[in-house]
Amino acid sequence: MPSTTHKPTVYDDERYNSGMSSGIFIVESNGSLRPAITFDQELRETTSVTLTTSNRYRWLAFTTVAVGQFTTVIGNSGTAVALPRIADDLELDLAVASWVMVAMALTISAVLLPMGRLSDVMGRKRVYIAGLLVMASGVTVSATSQNLPILLIGRVIEGFGAAMVMTVAIAIITSVFPARERGKALGMNMFVIGLGAVSGPVVGGVLVDVFSWRAIFIATGGVTIFGSGLAIIVLNEAKVRGDTPKAQGSLDWPGIFTSSAGLAILILSLTNGNRFGWDSPYVIGGFVAFVLLLAWFLRWEARAVSPMIDLTIFRVSQFSWAVSGRFFGFLMNGPTNFLMPFYLQEVTGRSASQAGLVSTPLPIMMAIIGALAGRWSDRFGFRNFMLVGLGLQLGTLATFSTFNHSTPLAVILLTMFVHGVGSGLWMAPNMSAAVGAVSRSAYGVAAAFLNLVRNTANVTAIAVAAAIVAGVMISRGVSSDLNAVSEDPSGPAGDAFVSGMHIVFRILIASGVMAMFAAIMAQRKRSQTEKRRTR
Repeated sequence: MPSTTHKPTVYDDERYNSGMSSGIFIVESNGSLRPAITFDQELRETTSVTLTTSNRYRWLAFTTVAVGQFTTVIGNSGTAVALPRIADDLELDLAVASWVMVAMALTISAVLLPMGRLSDVMGRKRVYIAGLLVMASGVTVSATSQNLPILLIGRVIEGFGAAMVMTVAIAIITSVFPARERGKALGMNMFVIGLGAVSGPVVGGVLVDVFSWRAIFIATGGVTIFGSGLAIIVLNEAKVRGDTPKAQGSLDWPGIFTSSAGLAILILSLTNGNRFGWDSPYVIGGFVAFVLLLAWFLRWEARAVSPMIDLTIFRVSQFSWAVSGRFFGFLMNGPTNFLMPFYLQEVTGRSASQAGLVSTPLPIMMAIIGALAGRWSDRFGFRNFMLVGLGLQLGTLATFSTFNHSTPLAVILLTMFVHGVGSGLWMAPNMSAAVGAVSRSAYGVAAAFLNLVRNTANVTAIAVAAAIVAGVMISRGVSSDLNAVSEDPSGPAGDAFVSGMHIVFRILIASGVMAMFAAIMAQRKRSQTEKRRTR
């Protein structure tokens, strides 16, 4: 008897109509039904991506946006290693020098959500290319600046462009890849970020030593021009949007203004606490203004017709806990990238290129382990990877808090190595956990918000670290001028800087503990939801 070919057929089954969606079933030879795909959401996500993008195009699109991600990271990490030289050249103390990093990070944090909304309205390809060109304009201003105000203007412009690139890049990656490959794609994205973090200190250190700190901005501009040309050729708006409908309505200008102003006031208050005094009416008033603006922003977004961020995504507990863990995790990591270049150059007397090389184990391991952890989290879940990674970083923070003028190079390299492993283990799984908790239609706003959380945590960490170290130096009767540290690393100024650095790393251990708690809660909530869905 000839064999019968059984084709998939859609049946409406009561088992999937009671609190669940309908599924696809295959008719077996005995007449029974076998579910081919359990839930409608998984079916829509997988088939829509498969129909609109081939595997070849997915990786072409990934490579294209990876260039933009790489550019934002290499520019910032290169600037970090050049920061001591910039401070010496422009005669800046630590608190003022921190604004070279804070200006860009604050701008990114302030405009990430508006840029996410803008890409929904105007199209992802258009906003992505515009972002790269804006970045090119910003680094040109920075490269030609002769004083701090012009340099900060360039960094602000660069931050606008970077925000446009970052929010669109993650949205494109999560849209062109099906749900079953999301962790792998985000892991590869972590590899690209790690590669940029590796290249920045190394290339930046060489450029600073051979030419000057301005060469870093010139090199970054060249990469952005190349990336914009590649995006024009490769990206297709219909494909990179996936099945996400194009947003309708106008931009949420009240929400944009309130969120930007609130974040700016918060960071200004944090960074000027030592200068004006923490009991100053200006500082206290700044914190009060931030709270009031935050309250008004939440109230407005809940009622707006076209909100900048749909607050209903926070009803998904896994997303909310993953976001919390992301904030505390990046808050724990931020001061390392800011303080270690000063420690390696000003305290231990290494050159910029040497400091860059000493820093490379961290981003190398973050890149390698991040790519692997993204794949592993697709198969085994995210919680264990996050807990192990964050646990390793708690240990390295304790080690960082013991560094002094004579710490052996082997200890520094090993600590950087382990810290990078920890970063790779938790960052990609955390992103996958957050994005995987929301529907595809919310990927754009979710990606923008996750990047906002990362940058807000980073800029807060830098501001707090600079305030603590400068405060310790001032309390010991020495100036926070970094020239005093480099001239006599083992003297009063150098000792005060190292003591302040120790305090920062010890405080951050509490942030790591909070991140671990959030990872546990996110997994617990997800498991309960899955149990309800499979009953």
